[in-house]
Amino acid sequence: MADDLEALLLHAFIDLIEERKAAGRRELVATHETIAQWLSDRTGLNVTPRHVQYLTLALRDGQIIDIGGGGIGRPNTYDTREAQMGTDAFWDQVEAFLMVWRMPGREALRKADPGA
Repeated sequence: MADDLEALLLHAFIDLIEERKAAGRRELVATHETIAQWLSDRTGLNVTPRHVQYLTLALRDGQIIDIGGGGIGRPNTYDTREAQMGTDAFWDQVEAFLMVWRMPGREALRKADPGA
């Protein structure tokens, strides 16, 4: 799993966005705290709001998602760029992104083993 942390997080995050859209929403609307909890529950990783901040900004800069501002103290909106790019180009971009990006603080994502 050591080399798959970023892929696990990225795919879980994209799944969250797609689930919201399948439920009739335009995009994912949530705070970093809420997303961190959802990603922790889905992946078993120790995802913090800081990890979500790093992830979302990197995905924005990597042209994979769009982020809309809800304003101070309000949740942001997140959507993939798949519709604009086309499915093949989008997933090619995701694969290229995963080849080069490493999450800052990635070791903190691993939950401490209580038996250690």
